[in-house]
Amino acid sequence: MASMRHAVGSCGRWRLAVSAVLVGALSLLVAAGTTLADDAVGVLLTGPRVAAVGQNVSFEVELVNRSGQPLSQLRVIDYFDKGLRHPASASPIEQKGTIDLAAGTSRRLTLEFQLVELGQQCHRVEILDQANQAVGGATACVEAVPPDSPAAVAAQQGTGGEPSRGSQPVGEASSLAPTPGQAVPTGPVAGSPSRPPTGQQPGGFSSAAGQPPAAVTTVIPGGAPRGVTVPPLPSAGQAAPWQDPAGQGHAGSVPGGPTPAPERTPPNVATLSVAPQLSAAFEVTITGPAEVPAGETAEFVVVVKNIGGKAASEATLEVNWDVPLTPLEASDGYTLGRGDARWAIPAIAAGETVRRQINFRGVAAAGTFTDSPGTRACVRTVLSGLPGGNMVADEACLVIRSQAARPQSLREAGVRISLADLDDPVRLGSGTTLVCTVINDGERPSGSLDLLIQLPEQARLVGNPIPSRVRIDGSRVFFDGIGSLTPGGRSTFELVYRMPAGEAGQASAVLSGNDLDGTLESTCQTTFLDP
Repeated sequence: MASMRHAVGSCGRWRLAVSAVLVGALSLLVAAGTTLADDAVGVLLTGPRVAAVGQNVSFEVELVNRSGQPLSQLRVIDYFDKGLRHPASASPIEQKGTIDLAAGTSRRLTLEFQLVELGQQCHRVEILDQANQAVGGATACVEAVPPDSPAAVAAQQGTGGEPSRGSQPVGEASSLAPTPGQAVPTGPVAGSPSRPPTGQQPGGFSSAAGQPPAAVTTVIPGGAPRGVTVPPLPSAGQAAPWQDPAGQGHAGSVPGGPTPAPERTPPNVATLSVAPQLSAAFEVTITGPAEVPAGETAEFVVVVKNIGGKAASEATLEVNWDVPLTPLEASDGYTLGRGDARWAIPAIAAGETVRRQINFRGVAAAGTFTDSPGTRACVRTVLSGLPGGNMVADEACLVIRSQAARPQSLREAGVRISLADLDDPVRLGSGTTLVCTVINDGERPSGSLDLLIQLPEQARLVGNPIPSRVRIDGSRVFFDGIGSLTPGGRSTFELVYRMPAGEAGQASAVLSGNDLDGTLESTCQTTFLDP
């Protein structure tokens, strides 16, 4: 990637020396759709000029070998603005594998994006040879407009103007040109419409004409391989997407280029990967179980691979995790921090891999049970200290299943409660005795229980409750730590209280269990007579 940036910068320096005379001349050539004969590969990009934000747009790419000799191992790279998005990868993106072109033959590819930002959105296709030198390129742009705008409506109805065509080196010659004696480079230039767009959004290529959609595996920085289905090109007899309104297509040719052979062989399109790696470059993947029972061990393995062309210096690998995971052990050489572990990764030769493992114990969230949805936790890894200050990352998540059985409710366990007064109505100056009875009609011991008796606000407690081990807080009386009731067992609790004459008061009893879920409640209303 560092080499690619250097090449882009070099192209930019070539274009800084310009000639006003050549600028005008080249501008006329571009306006006429003429390509420069210096490029071995002619590139024609065709797509819509206007489309609505949120809409998917397609660009057809045609490559023509007009060098007069066979070309092999050509690499296709696409750069696109951040207003263009594709689920495959971020910009730039390179065809994994190469293309071979016999003299005068052509290949066709399809690029599909989604418009996500307003304004002019551009992308550029660059063709590199075996020596990583640009041998062709083209830029195409689409104006992204609001979905409800007149321009969007016109584009949907097919009245939005001619399709946008970009051919080598569209947009460059109209603004900058080389000084006499210098070659015309085909690489991107900063500040011109044909520069490699700077947005980091995805893009991709289609399969060959007549072939069914192919599953394309894409390596995404910071993520595991993803599957992307790519649509086929039009079959034989169908109009090419870049035909003009008169039906005159440009299949197999580029303005100013030779006529290709009548039959085309399918393009050598394999899979897509991240930007061209001319030096050391890495991909990182982390794998682990999708689910683990609480309390058991979950093993995560990190694989670091050098997918570049040479070895790199030492890098740093970091793994961090969510709170529900407790680290147990890891590969030798780690340094443990607060919520992360780090390794110093030695130089890795091109194509080689390094593995590190870290094991965790899953801890289910409090209050979850075997029938709960489970607790989700993730483990993330980041490889830093790479050439150019780059980093790559990946993430793996799992669900921790609780092993705790959901407790029974008091009612399900067969526990019952009743509250009654012995005197009702109550004569003047007297009190009434409340009797609360707890019964276990279940088949298992109830476990420890707690009882709260709430008296009316104006009530006054008389004497000591039975049993007398209670806590009194105003009108609330707590019987804590009631022993477990065996099946068929019962316990009785009593207290006496008074109310002002002519009042009616309601008392309530609330029962809870340490090993059982929920509460049980019973109420009792008593009337106190006037004089």
